[in-house]
Amino acid sequence: MTLDLELLIPNIIMEDINKNSMNTYISQLAILTIKSLLPIEQSVGNKIDYIRFKEELKLWEEYCIGENISLLNTLKSDNKSRYLNYFDETYYTRLIPIIIANKDFGIIEEEIIKNVLFFSGNIENLFEWLLIGVIIYLLIDNNEDIIYNLKEYIINFSQKEFMDRYKEYFQIEINTIPNTFKINFEKERITLLNIFNDKKSTKYHILMDLLRLVNTSNPSTSVGKIVYNSCKSVDFDSLDEFYININKYILNLRKGRIDLEDLKINEYVLPDVFRFEEGDVFFHSLLNYSKVLKKEVSADGLTSLISTKSGNYLFKRDPS
Repeated sequence: MTLDLELLIPNIIMEDINKNSMNTYISQLAILTIKSLLPIEQSVGNKIDYIRFKEELKLWEEYCIGENISLLNTLKSDNKSRYLNYFDETYYTRLIPIIIANKDFGIIEEEIIKNVLFFSGNIENLFEWLLIGVIIYLLIDNNEDIIYNLKEYIINFSQKEFMDRYKEYFQIEINTIPNTFKINFEKERITLLNIFNDKKSTKYHILMDLLRLVNTSNPSTSVGKIVYNSCKSVDFDSLDEFYININKYILNLRKGRIDLEDLKINEYVLPDVFRFEEGDVFFHSLLNYSKVLKKEVSADGLTSLISTKSGNYLFKRDPS
C-alpha cells in the first residue's frame, strides 16, 4: 500500500466538503497550520512558528465556519483544569500538514509533540498521533514493516526523556502534573503493545482504523478515508484553485524550495477588521491586502465579509 503525499491535503479538503457540502473549520485549521510553517535555517525541514500560529488561531475564532465548540472554548479559556483530559479528534487538520512538510522523522516527531501539547496533555491523543505520524511516514516511504516499527517506537519511547525535553511546551506547570499522569503514561504504552499484538481495545479507534486499512479497503474514520483516498486519486477539478496552490506550496516547503526570508513576518500589523467600513481596503499581516465587501449590524451581532487573496471570509462578533 503506497501513500501519495501529494494527495493528502486535497483529500482533507475533499473529505470536509463531502461531509459538510462546503469547506468548514476542518479545512480552515489545515490552511492556517500550513501558513504557520516556516523553513528551518540549519537543515531541510519546516517547523510551526507559534507566534504566527497563535495569531492565526485568534483570527480564526472570528471567521470559523461550523463551530468546533470544544476547541474554541479551549482556546478562549484561561482555565487549564481540563488540559490533561481534553481530547480532540481534529488533530489531523494540524498534524498531517506537519508530516507532509517534512522528510526527517525527527522533526516530524518533535513538531507533533509540540502541537499536541499546545492544545492538550491527553496521553491518548499524544500517543495516537505520534503513531499515526509513524504510519503515514512509513506509507509515504513505502515501508511495509509497519507493526514492527510501531512496536519498536512505543517500546523505545522514554517517559523521562519526553518529560525532560518537552516540559516547557506543556500548557500547565510541569510540577503540578499529578503522579497519575506518569502511571497512565505507562498503562497506555502497554495498551498499545497489546493492540499491536491483535488484542481488542475501546481506545485508539483512529489508529486501529489505519492499521486495518493496511490490509483492507473499508476505513471508517475521516483520517482513514483521507489516507485511503491518498493511495488512490483525487478529483482536482472539483477543488478551488486556492487549495490546489496551497497544496503545491506545502510540497515546495517539503522540498526546501521556499526561502525563510520570504515567509517571516518581522512586524505584525493586526488591525481589528471590524473597524473598517464597506469598500475600505486595508493591510493585515495574516490576510495581506484585503477589502470589506459587506458589513452588517444586527441584534445578533456584527458581521463583516472580507475579500482576501485566498478567498472571502465572513467575520462574526457577538454583541457586546
